[in-house]
Amino acid sequence: MTSDTRHDVELSVVIPAHNEAGVIALQLDALAAQSWDGTWEVIVVDNCSTDETAAIVTNYSHTHPQFRVVPASARKGLNYARNAGVEASAGASFALVDADDIVSSGWLGAMGAALRDHEFVTGPLELDRLNPPALAGSRGRRDEQYAPSFCGIFESAHGNNLGMHRAAYSRIGPFDEDPRLLGCEDMEFSMRAWLHGIVVFFATDAVVHYRYRTDPRILWQQGRRYGKSRPMLVRKLRAVGRPRPPRFAGWRSWAWLVVHVPDLLRSERRAGWVWVAGNRLGQLEGSIRYRALFV
Repeated sequence: MTSDTRHDVELSVVIPAHNEAGVIALQLDALAAQSWDGTWEVIVVDNCSTDETAAIVTNYSHTHPQFRVVPASARKGLNYARNAGVEASAGASFALVDADDIVSSGWLGAMGAALRDHEFVTGPLELDRLNPPALAGSRGRRDEQYAPSFCGIFESAHGNNLGMHRAAYSRIGPFDEDPRLLGCEDMEFSMRAWLHGIVVFFATDAVVHYRYRTDPRILWQQGRRYGKSRPMLVRKLRAVGRPRPPRFAGWRSWAWLVVHVPDLLRSERRAGWVWVAGNRLGQLEGSIRYRALFV
């Protein structure tokens, strides 16, 4: 657990990274161009990379001394890397972004300003800059004026656009490193914040440009993994006696798959169908595994 008393800078930007040499420079360039009236640092957590990820960050640190790389090599894991980055950071608050996304030009100022007044912050994910049109719309679009929620039960932060006070993080505990939660780990973290009475603030100007995967095989695996984790979250809600979502809340997605079977014949639409199908199958598998029906 991190200490509440270590706050040499106002905000630490933490970026977990595993073999991101092909894209991380774009995110670092975007952060290097940010301006803000507070003190800040950028920590890239090198999580068992075998490429030039760490070397790229080290090169940036020569001209941007607030950038540094922190190794997290005990094992691979997104939440393990996030926790290692927060532990190594010096900020009174921290903000998480991903190595393959790009923060918008005003992101740092918006996130930093919001964290001066709120314990827990998230912001919009913009889909069109980094994704082709068909892929950008393949998972539907939500109103990016409000924080996402888990079936209307509690509001959640985006894991790739999440800010929090160090003191709040210490109260609710670190990100759960159980690999079975991968895909809804940000929702689980947000659920614990909610149970502690910590409300998510949605900073509309803290925009992150979000990059989708494009390979149908990777999308299938990702969708299935995400789907499997959600019934586990339902089980956790049941364990603490809180409301649970309807068992068949996803019926519209099943119907969408049937109606859109012809999308498999169109290369520009195939990725979206595969992701939804993997997600639905994973959620069915998770419902059986965790004995928490949520399909």
